[in-house]
Amino acid sequence: MTEDARQASGDSSGVLVRNVVLVGPGGAGKTMLVEAVLAATGAISRPGSIENGGTVSDFEDVERRLQRSVSLSVASTLVQDSDLLPPGASAVRINLVDTPGHADFVGELRAGLRAADAALFVISAADTSASGSAIDGSTRILWQECADVGMPRAVIVTHIDQPRGDFDAAVENSQLVFGDGVHTLYVPVAGDGGPSALIGLLSQTVFDTGAGTRQARPADDGEIALIATRREALIEAVITESEDDSLLDRYLAGEQVSFDTVVDDLETAVARGAFHPVLPCVPTTGLGVPELLEIICRGFPSPVEHVLPTVYTPVGATREPLTGSQDEPLVAEVVKTTTDPYVGRVSLVRVFSGVLHPDVPVHVSGHFARFSGHPEDEDWHSEHDLDERAGTISRPVG
Repeated sequence: MTEDARQASGDSSGVLVRNVVLVGPGGAGKTMLVEAVLAATGAISRPGSIENGGTVSDFEDVERRLQRSVSLSVASTLVQDSDLLPPGASAVRINLVDTPGHADFVGELRAGLRAADAALFVISAADTSASGSAIDGSTRILWQECADVGMPRAVIVTHIDQPRGDFDAAVENSQLVFGDGVHTLYVPVAGDGGPSALIGLLSQTVFDTGAGTRQARPADDGEIALIATRREALIEAVITESEDDSLLDRYLAGEQVSFDTVVDDLETAVARGAFHPVLPCVPTTGLGVPELLEIICRGFPSPVEHVLPTVYTPVGATREPLTGSQDEPLVAEVVKTTTDPYVGRVSLVRVFSGVLHPDVPVHVSGHFARFSGHPEDEDWHSEHDLDERAGTISRPVG
């Protein structure tokens, strides 16, 4: 993927955009991961907790009472740390789509998949076994559905700080269940009170958060020996996905491959859905959050790199494919509509092309059965085929 393509899509202010959905079993830590990202980027002053009902994503009364997500929610935040951004970018707008993990709410989850361009599969290290039973059947099916459409994916391993948390088993589990292309980028370093640092396999740098701030230092000899086997496997896996067909042969012949070359190939492989990084994370302490933000900003694709939907005119005729340009006609999908007692109907909208303006009429298309010679077809809803005026437009934060 070229640098131009990587930065091809942004919002009206020129900020790059990343739409990311979080999926995984209930209790894996998706909601707290959203809290950690929002706090790290300054969208909220500090993370809330599920126990006191203070999380951004779980804002409905039933969610606070049950202490679990039951509906889809979106939280938007801005990343401006230059160390985490693609070269030449000033900022990245991340739209995090938090979805419920319970099978009863699969409709909310699938709506989230429709809205996103990449997925974070959140897996608990405390519920992992070598047989792969910790990853439920629904999550496995979703992984395959994402694979079928080439959606980029990363695996986030949480609960590594719990007594039964086993990161190595979680990685083995993920590789067993999800198949080829799943490789860890960082490994946790155990401390007195649990993991407090990560070792970057490519950079051989230790990122320590034990003192309350993130400090970087070179790995010592013991730590380098600890990661040597994994690092070699990671580099070979990245080079295998390289667009330079001769690079693997040169590497196997003993040629040294530069760090920048490996990183560029890694980002390209992640963006096109061929490589799936595994990252340990402790949302309550922030361990792994900067590394996650770097993967999202530098590895995940922009909206125009996602496969755009096939579209039709309001009368059902075919038209030329979308390019995702703001100069095209408005094409958007209503992902979800709720009713608020104070402001009325609130719709979550994913824009594929054009610009959605407030107080401007838009055409809401129904199904096209009446144009196919079957006007009696019940799949066509006449009340959906009309013009409506868009109201106030805002970015959601829960």
